[in-house]
Amino acid sequence: MAVVEVRSAQVPDLSMLSVTLQSLLGDGKGIPRHLRLRLLSVMHTPAGRAALRPMVSQPGRRRQIPSAVAPLTPVADLPIDVQVDALRSNHNDQLRDNLVEIYGDRVPQVWRAAAEQPARWSRSLGDVLADVWDGPGRDAWSRSRPALDRERRRHEDLAARGATHTLLNTLSPRIRFECGTFVLDGRVRVPLRKRKVVLAPMISAPDSMVVENSDPVAVVVGYPLSGALAGWTPAGLPDRESADPLATVIGQVRADVLRLLVLPLSMSALAAELNCAPSTATHHCNTLAAAGLVERVRQGKSILVRRTTRGAGLVELFS
Repeated sequence: MAVVEVRSAQVPDLSMLSVTLQSLLGDGKGIPRHLRLRLLSVMHTPAGRAALRPMVSQPGRRRQIPSAVAPLTPVADLPIDVQVDALRSNHNDQLRDNLVEIYGDRVPQVWRAAAEQPARWSRSLGDVLADVWDGPGRDAWSRSRPALDRERRRHEDLAARGATHTLLNTLSPRIRFECGTFVLDGRVRVPLRKRKVVLAPMISAPDSMVVENSDPVAVVVGYPLSGALAGWTPAGLPDRESADPLATVIGQVRADVLRLLVLPLSMSALAAELNCAPSTATHHCNTLAAAGLVERVRQGKSILVRRTTRGAGLVELFS
């Protein structure tokens, strides 16, 4: 059996991107609701939404995200400000190559603006990650440090006992390691080809997974760290978050609605996120619509609710 070199790295930008996308998609069931709402509240700029939209518009469970979202490969601990600076200063010609590798000559419409102006897209993504980190992200990461440190010690212990293959097969139910190859979701194969493995535990929803396969030196595996966000509860919020000024002005449910509508949602999806009946969600949306804070738009056969410019401005004012 070939010897596999494994390194452990703490890479907060992977976690920030993962929880951000899952909060937008509404499928981050392992992310506490209060944290999702706080994440959504800081992703309100048009440039930020444009940077994230291509990554949440792809159907299916396994989304292929260009490696250009992380211009620096984390072969060791990588502070988020270093990755953000790399994004902001990156001309990102790599993005076009990534998109061609993924889609061939038929780059989807949702990615074309980014492909035409990759530097602008890269800067906007860097700004989003910085906003998320400066908002709830840094606090969430700090709360999770004990769990992250325990996981690093687990890596070191298993590696010291020669149990590397056991380690690589206990990361996530979605990942197997066999014969020098990672198998993702039972069908996608990523061979190591003598590269090292960098393990980057993430604070994210339980089904998250990030595998970066483009680097010639290392394969980076981001996987969810079980229980890392268990301490994020309303009772455990810092004192500065005990009062919600937006909720004081318009009510807690309506404040939650505005924060959730970073992207348009159907009434049923909105009700599911609020954990309330559709009639209740409709009532609050009618109130917000009367105030000019949300509006209904048709998309195909569906009617979606979206935040107006006035609604977005109100969220920004009280964030």
